[in-house]
Amino acid sequence: MSNLSRRDFAGLLASTLLAAVAPAKAAQSIDHTRYVKLGGIEQWISIKGDDTANPVLLVVHGGPADVQWPNADKYVPWQKDFTVVQWDQRGAGHTFGHSGGDKTPDVNLDRIVKDGIELAEYLIRERNKKKIVLLGHSWGSVVGALMAATRPDLFAAYVGTGQVESWAFNVKSQFNTILAHARAADDTATIKELEAIGTPDPKNTHQYFTFSRNFRSLWPQPDKDWLTHLRAQATSLKGNKDFADDENGQLYSDPLLLPDQVKTDLSVVARHIATSVFIIQGADDVITPIAGARDYFSKIEALHKEFIAIPNAGHFAFMTSPAFLPALVEKVRPAAIARGA
Repeated sequence: MSNLSRRDFAGLLASTLLAAVAPAKAAQSIDHTRYVKLGGIEQWISIKGDDTANPVLLVVHGGPADVQWPNADKYVPWQKDFTVVQWDQRGAGHTFGHSGGDKTPDVNLDRIVKDGIELAEYLIRERNKKKIVLLGHSWGSVVGALMAATRPDLFAAYVGTGQVESWAFNVKSQFNTILAHARAADDTATIKELEAIGTPDPKNTHQYFTFSRNFRSLWPQPDKDWLTHLRAQATSLKGNKDFADDENGQLYSDPLLLPDQVKTDLSVVARHIATSVFIIQGADDVITPIAGARDYFSKIEALHKEFIAIPNAGHFAFMTSPAFLPALVEKVRPAAIARGA
């Protein structure tokens, strides 16, 4: 009997030791693409990540209609710490090609915001999460800020980059930048043109697109390099149907969404965001200038907010700066997890 007890004890000890050194449950990765019905039409999403236990991060692309699937490789490092969701919005990319093309209904800011909220609800159910993280870039920062302001209960954090305050702020800032550069370069023709305008009218889009026609020459170098990359990418994807849908979606969506861009001032309509807010802005951004992002940030009423300026980066800091992902991982991720992501 005593011999049996020793054997039992040895077995119990061995099983305890094995349990103590057993490897943790293997991470479960995910790589799905699908169409989800949002606002009455099927819209394309992809869900990719190394570990489904990570927070879900919904990327709201800029543009309008500047879909992110052609840049999927840039998001691979993100997938270590987040389950990254890409969404081709109504009138954009795969969704444009699949659900209506140039007959896509209701391509307007209000409907796209509602689509985004429906998608967030779907992701919370489908991924079994309490909340998700929302990231908006440029035009997507308008959509994203409105989503977060409307339904903060769905989002553990909102992240804006290339953050817009208003079209009016951007027009005035770009006008002043062009004029200052013309004066520094003694460019008399441009000086004469801009001084004849005096104060630009943000509602006069023809005036804006005329005086800003050469504005890309004043972009910071990282943004110029990114534009060069996109042009090379476009050449390599020429003839690809998905890329044709990408290009045609932009041509279709841009004029339909321009009135919403012109009239929307986030400092008025998305001032109260009852969750954590992070603005991660390229310090050299001249497209959605950092001064406008700071002004909007100063007016936001949030449960928690942080402004992070990334040096030596412009409008596309999230694609070009090695400092962007560490800010997401070190600042946003723990705050989002604490709020239920």
